[in-house]
Amino acid sequence: MSNHEVIQEYSNSIKNLKKQCIDAGMTEDEFRRMYLNSLETLDDADRPANVQRRAVTKYRVLLVGLLITLYIVYDYKSIYSSVVCNLQEYIYPGLKLLRKMSIPFISLFPSLTEYYHETCLIQNPYFAVVDMDCWPCSTVTNIRQVYDPKPVSQQQTAPFIYETEQQIINMEMLKQMYLLNKETFDKESPKILTNNKYYSSPHYLFIDRPIDDQSFYIWKFNNMNVAKVLRQVIPRPKVVPKFGQSTERFIIIDTSQRSFNIPDTECSFSFLLALSGSREIHLLPAEECKHQCKPLKVELKETYLLWYNWWYWRPAVQSSLGNNTFIAHVGSYC
Repeated sequence: MSNHEVIQEYSNSIKNLKKQCIDAGMTEDEFRRMYLNSLETLDDADRPANVQRRAVTKYRVLLVGLLITLYIVYDYKSIYSSVVCNLQEYIYPGLKLLRKMSIPFISLFPSLTEYYHETCLIQNPYFAVVDMDCWPCSTVTNIRQVYDPKPVSQQQTAPFIYETEQQIINMEMLKQMYLLNKETFDKESPKILTNNKYYSSPHYLFIDRPIDDQSFYIWKFNNMNVAKVLRQVIPRPKVVPKFGQSTERFIIIDTSQRSFNIPDTECSFSFLLALSGSREIHLLPAEECKHQCKPLKVELKETYLLWYNWWYWRPAVQSSLGNNTFIAHVGSYC
């Protein structure tokens, strides 16, 4: 029997009942009150059963969830290993699918692509290594100068300097490099950190910047197109092996003569190359090694390169009494 037929039969039954009550001397208002009271009685009779049924279901779900949680906590290692092993072959296809799904979103917000190459979007300033072995820096007492530099290996942790064959690059040469490759720089590296407070553009730095400006700029590059342009004017240093140089580079321009810290690089083996001007550099021991290692200092002259490991030392450029602009290139090797 269909729902329509059931409803029609129910309606006919109510009509017959109403007719019988009216024939027996009952008014329509009395019948209506009696009918509504009967419906409320049925609703009150069903409600406790429904409430009780829902409460039982709720407690069952909570109990099952608690048992699953206790099982996961008790046997976490085996469950984690099993999940990782079974999902290993799906990681790459899943990430590939996610990348394809994100293409429409990236098309709407193309500026988000600058974060593709970021290993860490937000650094933790309170990060420290527990029980860090500081012997590589504990025996170093000065920064030696090398006269016949060779490609270094990852075992070379002691800092040193040497004079490179790098040509001097001043602001005018940087400006010409930017103008010749303006489209690439504006697209790939459009932001320059100014005084560690705000971002400006390459156009402002080379075109709109006031002549008497006293600031320092950190221009970060993190892609292959810009790396190819920089390689034409800043060749790979001799101490950096042919393979392993990080794509991440920095150009630092300082006209403020104030002290500032060199940014950490992607790889721990880093170099600071003076392209123009000279400044005193202090290598400060890392927080974990400051009680075992001593701070070092060196005068970094034009075209000189300082090789160091930022895992143990953090370089800081010191203030200067002169008025020359200091331009440096920062790179790293893994």
